[in-house]
Amino acid sequence: MIKRCEDIRDRIGAWMDGELSRSGAEEVRVHLESCPACCEERRQLEKLQASLKAVLVAGPSNVSFERFWSGVEQRINRQRVWHEDFFGWVRDLSAPPQLAWLVPAVIILVLMGMFSLESFFPGSRLAVRRNNFAAVESIDGFGRNVAVLRENETKTTIIWLYQNQEGENESTGEKSDASPSF
Repeated sequence: MIKRCEDIRDRIGAWMDGELSRSGAEEVRVHLESCPACCEERRQLEKLQASLKAVLVAGPSNVSFERFWSGVEQRINRQRVWHEDFFGWVRDLSAPPQLAWLVPAVIILVLMGMFSLESFFPGSRLAVRRNNFAAVESIDGFGRNVAVLRENETKTTIIWLYQNQEGENESTGEKSDASPSF
């Protein structure tokens, strides 16, 4: 009986729409007269059909097209204030696909700011401390070396010029003195 009720319930919608053959429709009608559970299923489907028909039969709204269109044109032509555009831009950036590149970009900007902070604000505690010692290898081609030390706190610059200490000048092939000659 349960299997038969399941089969009939599957065909009630088709029966109500008139899609079943004459013998199939008669079989469903006879079963519905004898089975209260399947009859309740039919009543539920009839309610659903009536609700759908009421929605589909509803006429157009009473709003005139001219009034509707003028409202649309007003929204199109309305000037947005700057903060609406800004917050819209921020909202678009905070969408998940944009967050994928936003996080590394912010990290890079913060690191660049920390490294350049010392240039703009000497002695700042937030800045990354760098060693100001820079060496230049053989700037004149005669084996001389130059080293520069800049001290920001005392605003002192020290420049060292010294010769190759190995005793051999690579560029000229001559032996150099052990003592520096300035």
